[in-house]
Amino acid sequence: MSQSSTVLQHVGTNIRSLRDERDLSQQDLADQAGVSRRTIAALETGQVNISLAKLDAIAVVLGVDFRTIVSAPEHKEQVLVNALAWQGSKDESNATLLASVPSHTQVELWTWSLAVGESYVAEADPEGWQELIYVLEGELTIQFADSSKTIAAGSSFIYASSVTYTYINSGNQVLKFIRNVVY
Repeated sequence: MSQSSTVLQHVGTNIRSLRDERDLSQQDLADQAGVSRRTIAALETGQVNISLAKLDAIAVVLGVDFRTIVSAPEHKEQVLVNALAWQGSKDESNATLLASVPSHTQVELWTWSLAVGESYVAEADPEGWQELIYVLEGELTIQFADSSKTIAAGSSFIYASSVTYTYINSGNQVLKFIRNVVY
């Protein structure tokens, strides 16, 4: 079974379960989300690949976040999701939700680049702040007071940034990563 078909089954199971919990018919959900009833029926049987915007509209009607819709039912509480959310007609076309955390205030999206041997020492953020990191190229080491974490290209990491930490490029190539700050 492909990753795409597995995610479509999760989407279908989640939508059906959430719709039933809210005592909504397929038509009620379709009307409120602005899609056809046939789309809801096809989603619930894992037979349609829907746009992310429409899937998000369904999530809003069901009162859940996007992560809840695409995650395997047993992984709904995890913040590192790594779930294929959309697959195009070619294998190279896809969208993967890497991570998700709840936020009630602000989210910042950053691109970072560190030359070989370069580091950045960060002061502790206020309590409740989190960072979501995704490494594009190279290898990022985050040094904390009592531990460190090395993140390879193509991997994600989430941590509470209310402690002092240092970004380090100890590799042999330029490091590029995406940093999301949630507070």
